[in-house]
Amino acid sequence: MKKSFLIWLGLIFSCVTFSSVEKRDGFSWESVESWAIQDRGRVKPYDTFARESVLYITGKSSWKGLTASEVTFGWLVAFDKDWDSEEFVRVDYKPLKEALHLDIKRQYFRPIEIRSVEGLDKMVSDAVQKQNRKERLTDLEKKAIELDNKKNLLEAIIGGSALVILPNPQGSEAAWFPLSALTDGGSLPYNSDARDQFAFALRKMVDAFLNKKAVEWNSGALEVEGLLRKELGQGQYPAASQLNVEIHYNRARPFRWAWVIYLTALIALVVSIVGKNELMRKVGTAFLFAGFLMHTYGFILRCWIAGRPPVTNMYESVVWVTWGSILFSLLIWTGYRNIIIPTASLVFSIAGLVLADYLPSVLDPGIHPLVPVLRSNFWLTIHVLCITLSYAGFAVATCLGNLNLGLYIFKPHQTEAIQQNIMFMYRAMQIGVILLAAGTILGGIWADYSWGRFWGWDPKEVWALIALLFYIAVLHGRFTGWLKGFGFVAATVLSFLGVVMAWYGVNFVLGVGLHSYGFGSGGLSYVITYLILQVVFVAVSYIKYLKAGKPGNQYIAPRTGT
Repeated sequence: MKKSFLIWLGLIFSCVTFSSVEKRDGFSWESVESWAIQDRGRVKPYDTFARESVLYITGKSSWKGLTASEVTFGWLVAFDKDWDSEEFVRVDYKPLKEALHLDIKRQYFRPIEIRSVEGLDKMVSDAVQKQNRKERLTDLEKKAIELDNKKNLLEAIIGGSALVILPNPQGSEAAWFPLSALTDGGSLPYNSDARDQFAFALRKMVDAFLNKKAVEWNSGALEVEGLLRKELGQGQYPAASQLNVEIHYNRARPFRWAWVIYLTALIALVVSIVGKNELMRKVGTAFLFAGFLMHTYGFILRCWIAGRPPVTNMYESVVWVTWGSILFSLLIWTGYRNIIIPTASLVFSIAGLVLADYLPSVLDPGIHPLVPVLRSNFWLTIHVLCITLSYAGFAVATCLGNLNLGLYIFKPHQTEAIQQNIMFMYRAMQIGVILLAAGTILGGIWADYSWGRFWGWDPKEVWALIALLFYIAVLHGRFTGWLKGFGFVAATVLSFLGVVMAWYGVNFVLGVGLHSYGFGSGGLSYVITYLILQVVFVAVSYIKYLKAGKPGNQYIAPRTGT
């Protein structure tokens, strides 16, 4: 067996007459999905790599009935014939399509169209130069870089350089080798027999894939997995249990199930409140706790996989804050036993989890290693968790505040319900202020530890302080009696706009400062829509409040057990 590892490449490029864009019955992908691959700073299952790659390029988790693993393998072995003419590269941003003279009515484009488009390379080059000068990029430039990254990732998968599946027996921290390295066998630290066995097993898989031979494919996939784990890995390959946990997380989709269960709970609880139905209240409460357990289970899995708290990007902070809002609403509910508290909070949690589930281009669901500035888990835990968890307390107060605004519009004379909700808002806001104040102070300590200064007027620091001052002012106004009834409700709801700016605006709109690890783009239309609707809702409720004679300013002690 002399350098037979080259044969598989010749087979790939000579047998592209078979169709790849179709389902192959009888093909088992479990072995392939459990291959380990080194990607973006960590070792993960091939299942995760395939899902992230297909989602990034197409905007979908699968394509025409094919799983992500099937799609990426098809890109590797039969691209020129079947995939190059397929429209699957997603380009949504209209100004970018106009700048590149692409059809603005189309959402998907063929790879050959993206490769041959004029002007993209120049746009990306200019944007990179601006990044190097630490200048702020426009949305157009960000989207141009994103499209260029899609093109490069696709080409890397086609060429095998992105498939870093060959383990390095020299140590778990050492760099692995891409599949394309098989063309230079002398650079691989394997003995010739093991290398040739792997090459022939992979050739068997490719041949079976192209000729739709399920039995040969299944046996070849198992053989390749065994060679990677034993002969090539030599004790440096991840344990199967470790990879299977992440595969289970990918398939279980716990955060999706959480919002589905939450939605069921919300419907049941609303029915129970409107119809005063005790049975529906019990059903809704049961679904509420079931959804919270599923939400918690998702966090446990994600923390186990990442080896850290899940709060390093916007996706993770959204699912974390929505979890915290349910937690705080349940804590307040245990004190007052009023089911309206968690019912109102469910609206925020459902909305956040739905956005996290259906906006992957904005909220990246991938699990990535910590950037260097976050690698102190102690500071990460006590600072970032405090800051983001404070948003959950404010979200509970905002949800209850919007409920009160609705009462001012439709039932302004239900003063007892209004005042009870105000008390619940007050408790939630106290939780948020304590956490945000602690997080801001500890953030200064972290900044001194990481950057050598306690406070530097970084945009993230400034807006966290502004949000804190907003809520302190509202609490002070409530304590002194300056804010009563509607004034307190409106001020609380509008103060959440400061949280939105600190949470979303600094990272996705301003895009400047030392907290660059949280930067992103997209979703601005959703946020602006929310801001406009919120302000309009406050204005309409104020008009109704005035027409009703300013009811609900007196204090009424909240009752329990409702």
